[in-house]
Amino acid sequence: MDSNYRVREANVEDAAGICSLARELAETVGDEPPTEKATRARLEELLDEPRARILVAQNEAGIVGGASFWIKPDLAHGDIVVEVPMLVVAEDHRRAGVGRLLMEEVRNVASDNDASQIELVATRGNVTAREFYRSLGFVETDVVSLEYVGSQDDPPEE
Repeated sequence: MDSNYRVREANVEDAAGICSLARELAETVGDEPPTEKATRARLEELLDEPRARILVAQNEAGIVGGASFWIKPDLAHGDIVVEVPMLVVAEDHRRAGVGRLLMEEVRNVASDNDASQIELVATRGNVTAREFYRSLGFVETDVVSLEYVGSQDDPPEE
């Protein structure tokens, strides 16, 4: 692993680097890539949200990885859950320990907040991500994810 990688909290000046990573992730999972303007607006919003965290990994090349996560009270179980909707490493820095460093920091934050669980999001087709998470000790569950994608103003009829 390149010992020059370091993980830190993101700031608004990281928007372009985070956008580049988000575009790589979108390409991997088949989503529409975000614009830098949209990424910057969302980053600013999340940086003001006390339970949201954004981390970046960088080296002399710049930002090469990122993670966003939520520290959430879980009413159903009466505890704290950390949800990680995004973890991405630039293609030319994968398999160098960057993702592991990011997840180590997520685990530290989870521990500091007495979280009982860390939830990750990975598409079924993203085999590389799923294998990576399993290598860190995560297990896949039988939870079925349902998403509503459409207009909130014009929902489907029953």
